[in-house]
Amino acid sequence: MKRKKLVALAAVLAMSASMFVGCGSSGSGSGSASAGDTAGSQEEAKGDPTPVNLVLYGEESQRMSDFAQNELHQKVEDAINVDLTISYLPWSEYAGGKTELMLSSGEKFVTYTDTAFLSKCVSKGYYADLTDAAEKYAGDLKKYCGGDEMFDIWKVDGRLYALPFGNKPNAGENYVVTTRQDILEDCGMTELKTLDDVEKFYQLANEKHPGIVGFGRGGILPEMVNGAIASDVNVYRPNHFIYTDGNKQDDPTVYNYYASEEYKEAAQIFRKWYQDGLIPDYILSNSNQVDAEFMSGNALFAAGASYRVFEYEDSVRKADSNAVFKNYYIGDNTDNKPLMSRGTYSTAFAVSANVEGEELDGYVKLINLLQSSQEWNDLILYGIEGKDYNISEDGQLEMINTDTLFDTWLPDNINFKRYQPYITDEQKTEYENWNDGCIPQKDLGFAFDMTPVQTEYSQLQAVEQEYLNPITDGVVDYDENIDAALKKLDEAGIDRFVEEYQKQFTEFMNSKNQ
Repeated sequence: MKRKKLVALAAVLAMSASMFVGCGSSGSGSGSASAGDTAGSQEEAKGDPTPVNLVLYGEESQRMSDFAQNELHQKVEDAINVDLTISYLPWSEYAGGKTELMLSSGEKFVTYTDTAFLSKCVSKGYYADLTDAAEKYAGDLKKYCGGDEMFDIWKVDGRLYALPFGNKPNAGENYVVTTRQDILEDCGMTELKTLDDVEKFYQLANEKHPGIVGFGRGGILPEMVNGAIASDVNVYRPNHFIYTDGNKQDDPTVYNYYASEEYKEAAQIFRKWYQDGLIPDYILSNSNQVDAEFMSGNALFAAGASYRVFEYEDSVRKADSNAVFKNYYIGDNTDNKPLMSRGTYSTAFAVSANVEGEELDGYVKLINLLQSSQEWNDLILYGIEGKDYNISEDGQLEMINTDTLFDTWLPDNINFKRYQPYITDEQKTEYENWNDGCIPQKDLGFAFDMTPVQTEYSQLQAVEQEYLNPITDGVVDYDENIDAALKKLDEAGIDRFVEEYQKQFTEFMNSKNQ
């Protein structure tokens, strides 16, 4: 990949360059609580407020509980006549568990979704069709959260089932190594270009900081070393078991990833890293410890998710105030391996199917409102100015409250981005130009219907966890274990799964190219 505009910086999650507005101009949407659509909604608001239940995931902080019940609740009701209730579920209940139980039982709520869960829920009739309501009340979302391109991602058979809610650079989101730049420079290095650089940095860091961990977040992603393997294939995995070649934009062919030479080479690299200590020996048995090492500032790398560079920095600096992160694309920087943009890393909200009519309008108005301006984005991320945060004269964020409100990753929007004072101008520039020159993924807007192969998929996931994850993480040797793993994949129905994926994706590509 050409490094000119494809410089490594902080997965992603293709958005047009015209959407990218920096901190200094992020007030383009500031001022009134909302743009035109929301203002119109305010005039229409009559009678009793519409009850809306927003379900989020994770742990609710004490300040978030107070904020949701008081300041946020009142501001939302005043703006769009919506009676907002916010509740939380553990992440273990997402994409199944209590979330699916609530959907199947007809409870009324709006919640976060991803493209895989979207497909599943639409096939079961769990999500409301938002097409008409969004046309009337989601104008701000379309303006600030990616336009038609992002809205198309959340459509099934031409109908909209989720509302884009974030807008962040996401090119090559899983193809980068997020790195402790401060420790790198302390070791006498300036950047990472190759696998040798990664290994050298780990060795030097351990000499200066005995016991420091290599990879401490994100697991191990094979595509992370796509640029370093001896292949012309630009690997893109829309599903763990499937890959396509990003260099062939019109080619609909999908392949079994675990049977590929690209996976073999990646697994062999990770085996070496595991034996050398870059990958902790407890990566499979204790993922909580892996994460804890990272959050405590005792890890050098996080795998993938290029868009999270500032989130990581904000979090780790609570334990190590010197922490600085930078993203690097590792390996071959030729035209054959450009940075890719999934175009799908826009967070999104879906509404349960039992919500209809004017009530559904209220749900859409709410999601639109929360991303309608700088003012509203600041409110849900940072709280009340003077109480939870301050903004300096040069537009930098100064936090007073340390409790989490909305998780930063969820509504993060480059149009309204605020930076902590320690973020450098160089970091800002890299971030704001991260998507320049990237290639949109060819599956943009494709949602795989898992229904015909749900049984096979469940079986494949079980095989992956037992037989393939140890290979991927370098815990066991590829050559000694791959044959047994591939046999188990065959028995679980990998051919049937690939066949169904190929059928649907070919239909999608044919319709897109008409």
